[in-house]
Amino acid sequence: MTWNSEQHGINTMPSTPIPTPLHFGNLLRIAIWPLAWAVVTAIASAALSIAPLWCIYRIAVELFSAQPDMEAVWRLSWWALGLLFLRWALMVASHVLAHVGAFAIQHRLRLALVQRLNQVPLSFFAGRGSGSLRRTLTDDVNGLEGFFAHMLPDVVAAATVPVMALALLFVADWRLALAALVPLPLAVLAQWWWMRGMGERMREWGELQKRIANQVGEYVRGVHVVKSFGLDARSFGELASAVRGAVVWVQDYARHSSGGWVMFTGLLTANLVIVAPLGAWLYTQDTLDLPTYVLFLLVAPAVLAPLLRLTFALGEQFQRAQAMQRVDAVLQAPVVSEAVNAYVPDAALDIEFIHIRHCYGESLALEDVSFHAGAGRLTALVGASGSGKSTLARLIPRLYEFEFGELRIGGVDVRQWPLDALLARLGIVFQEVFLFHGTVHDNLAMARPDASDAQIEAAARAACAHEFIMALPQGYDTALGERGARLSGGERQRLSIARALLKDAPILLLDEATASVDAENEALIQQALDTLCQDRTVLMIAHRLHSVMHADHIVVMDGGTLVGQGTHAELLEHCPGYQRLWRDHEGARDWSLGHTRTEAEPHA
Repeated sequence: MTWNSEQHGINTMPSTPIPTPLHFGNLLRIAIWPLAWAVVTAIASAALSIAPLWCIYRIAVELFSAQPDMEAVWRLSWWALGLLFLRWALMVASHVLAHVGAFAIQHRLRLALVQRLNQVPLSFFAGRGSGSLRRTLTDDVNGLEGFFAHMLPDVVAAATVPVMALALLFVADWRLALAALVPLPLAVLAQWWWMRGMGERMREWGELQKRIANQVGEYVRGVHVVKSFGLDARSFGELASAVRGAVVWVQDYARHSSGGWVMFTGLLTANLVIVAPLGAWLYTQDTLDLPTYVLFLLVAPAVLAPLLRLTFALGEQFQRAQAMQRVDAVLQAPVVSEAVNAYVPDAALDIEFIHIRHCYGESLALEDVSFHAGAGRLTALVGASGSGKSTLARLIPRLYEFEFGELRIGGVDVRQWPLDALLARLGIVFQEVFLFHGTVHDNLAMARPDASDAQIEAAARAACAHEFIMALPQGYDTALGERGARLSGGERQRLSIARALLKDAPILLLDEATASVDAENEALIQQALDTLCQDRTVLMIAHRLHSVMHADHIVVMDGGTLVGQGTHAELLEHCPGYQRLWRDHEGARDWSLGHTRTEAEPHA
């Protein structure tokens, strides 16, 4: 027998969006039938936890009667045993059904989160640490799973048992039933005292956990730097501060809540202190029979003690509410708008920036930038760090969304391109290379999954990567490790270039593509890029001006504005900003360790 999710009311299709704003009702509808049956079986299981006690009461009645009916005693004993086994069977069924529903909800949530992260612009990630997003995708979703798989059946059972127990006690003797409820008002008062300000405290705890997650991620990424200075985690300022902050929070929380918690738990388990002596007194007064007194001693604790589980659930629910808000923030993040059935030009694709303006939050990144990168030409972007070069390149694949102006590719506004069609025409090599955990072949084939081995090798040769690949233990089948950890920076960059070459896209975006290679490989890569420029639009960002001095068109950026454009010769003659960059570049080339050229010395 196999589980059919559709037959059991589970909708796991990722194409169906989860309604937002997100709340537990929306999630319940994803797996309504298994969760509904989980609740029904939890109620039945809770009711059956009281039924054996009723059988014990009836056994006591028989045993204390003048002529005990032993056959009835044995029959009641077997009934109690059978009901006990049935109770546990229903409890198992409840938890299995609840987990089936919870895992279906987890599946849908993670699909929805990944789909949304695939649709948001890169600016969404700018203000969020990787640790924070990892926590949302894993910890927060896992926390919500705990609500449906554990808390939902437990809460239903915890609410059912007191009701069933109290009903049984009122049938037996209303006076002792009321006595069993005496500690409840005091316990509620103690709980209010204990829970005051809990919402704000849980928000503080959530922020501390997010801060620790971000700082742990940063510490792991920079552990080689930390170790090189002989430091440990305690010396890593932000991480140490975050951990100490969590310790202080826990100490303060324990100090302020321990008194109320002890009082609350004590009162919920103290009704026997009232019921036992009162019942004994009533028995001595001949107004209460002994079997009923035994029944109260067995059942009275079940009236209030299960409420402890409800309290635990309420405390956990504060944390889940925060997790729900973080998940909802991702699901409601604005997405990159995409045109449907838009016109895709077949002609050569040039790029035109027209009065582009872009901000990072309140910080202005680009202001009134206009230039044209022609098809079949190499256009270079130069300027100091932070001048806006990389931002311009990231606007083309819509990793960022500009606020004002136009960006046309092939004469069509970039926002009118279908996103898949746009990205299919782009080959991108950014300064920060990302390689996946897999083989060299797998990482290269990402650019074109149907590429042959010969095509992959040709791209690697063009990027000057073939020789070092063949020197690896298994050549192209060598596993690179996480983020390509087994390779040097220059080798990772050349694999990234090879991946872009293999894609053979009509537009190439190269952000410091030769930054991590030596002079010999830089020259070879430059030759390959010159070949690629034929019938393609190439936008290259470079700090080494000699690598782009022969570009067809050079755009000079300074502080987010365009301060000059033209050929190398034209800019040297008319652009002060480029002249300054060239002087700095030439001065840096003449500099060597232990010797700096004086003004009297000639250029090399």
